[in-house]
Amino acid sequence: MTDSSSVVPTKPSANDLELSLSQIRGIYASCVILDPNRDLDEIHIVASDERKPKQIVRDVETLLFVKHRVKVDYRKISLVQLSDEKLLRIPIARPEIKAVVEEARGDRKRFRVEIQGASKIAVGHAEERIDNPVPIRTAALATIDAVEKLLDQRIQVRLENVTTFRFDSREVLIVIVTSQIEDREETFVGASFAGNRPAESAARATLDALNRRIHNLTLQSPRESDND
Repeated sequence: MTDSSSVVPTKPSANDLELSLSQIRGIYASCVILDPNRDLDEIHIVASDERKPKQIVRDVETLLFVKHRVKVDYRKISLVQLSDEKLLRIPIARPEIKAVVEEARGDRKRFRVEIQGASKIAVGHAEERIDNPVPIRTAALATIDAVEKLLDQRIQVRLENVTTFRFDSREVLIVIVTSQIEDREETFVGASFAGNRPAESAARATLDALNRRIHNLTLQSPRESDND
């Protein structure tokens, strides 16, 4: 038998710590820097000014120790607090696709798209019949689902069209989406070279369309204020 006492626990990644910090009320964005040994070196936080700095720092210390067994020296925490009005003007970090997965389920196929942005990972899903001749459309729908979740449903996006065309020797995938913003609709176009993974190409083209305006879309809905 293996001696479990000899097992060395895996140190959390910077992304793991940032995802945990995003759960603390009042924290809008964070950046964790680890040293070459993956030990905590710096924590940079942007937060609302509705809570006292000591309360936020205390929550950071407690959560990271309880969840990750990481002890934090408060002197390593850099905290900037802004009013909600100013926070709403800070654009979300440019989201990136982390994974596009196809899963067969009987006569159905499910697409799962994972997107990371602003210390948060959102997972979108969409399904189709396994004999669907246009799977790229379903992958685009899963990407839209992930983006809406990433933005806490502050926007509703409608997929208008997904198509491919040949440009010289390269095949290009085009996605057109429409979003309702306040009292008007805006239409965006995204593109990606169509590689040997059509679903991933469709996801990248969809995110390309929305990435161009995501930093504006996040400003449309006022935040709900929390009282301490």
